[in-house]
Amino acid sequence: MNRERKIGDSVPARVLLLDEHWITRAALHDALTEAVDLEIAGEATDSDEAVTLLRTAEVPADVLVFTGATDPARLCEQLAEALPEWPLRLLMIGGNGFPDSLGRRYAAAGWGWLPQSAAEKHFIAAARLIAAGHCVAPSPGKAGRSDSAVDTLTSRELDVLRLLAVGRTNAEISAQLQLGESTVKSHVQNVLAKLGARNRVSAATYAFEIGLVHRERQPESSNVSHLELM
Repeated sequence: MNRERKIGDSVPARVLLLDEHWITRAALHDALTEAVDLEIAGEATDSDEAVTLLRTAEVPADVLVFTGATDPARLCEQLAEALPEWPLRLLMIGGNGFPDSLGRRYAAAGWGWLPQSAAEKHFIAAARLIAAGHCVAPSPGKAGRSDSAVDTLTSRELDVLRLLAVGRTNAEISAQLQLGESTVKSHVQNVLAKLGARNRVSAATYAFEIGLVHRERQPESSNVSHLELM
């Protein structure tokens, strides 16, 4: 039902919101309107309504965002039964976390969990990544970076970060910037160290968070990755 999405895709990712309380849906709605590459596909008050909206929509949502008030196991069962072709890209906010068993089952499609205390920018970044098929989970502690970290990057490291953020491999970055692969690898390591990023996907999210990357396209191949946002 869904076409394959990529990080930074030129077509906005469609997000369906699920929560029984209108005030919670309104807060999530307001946060998402700040991102030009995300759009609201609809709102549902319970899992039955969410399944109906997904099944009847002319263009189904790319991501279903729901809160801890919804039972994720029951929701996944309903979705799998009613929409077997939908990739089950889910983002849970709050609650006790996305069950490990469900995470393993749906890892290839993209899923994630964020605590209710997560910053708005992390929520937006998570929605983007899950729409592109990545998995998102909070880390036990802070990543140790700030928005000023980008100021420590050289102009060449910024070039590398921009390309890394839209999914380019070291070989592709090497070809585009006309640098040796060993040089690119060194730049990537420097970028990760300066940003306090644990991996390439974390660095990509940072680039989106600070507006360094917006709606560029990434290559056709994309591996599912786990991202520690917090």
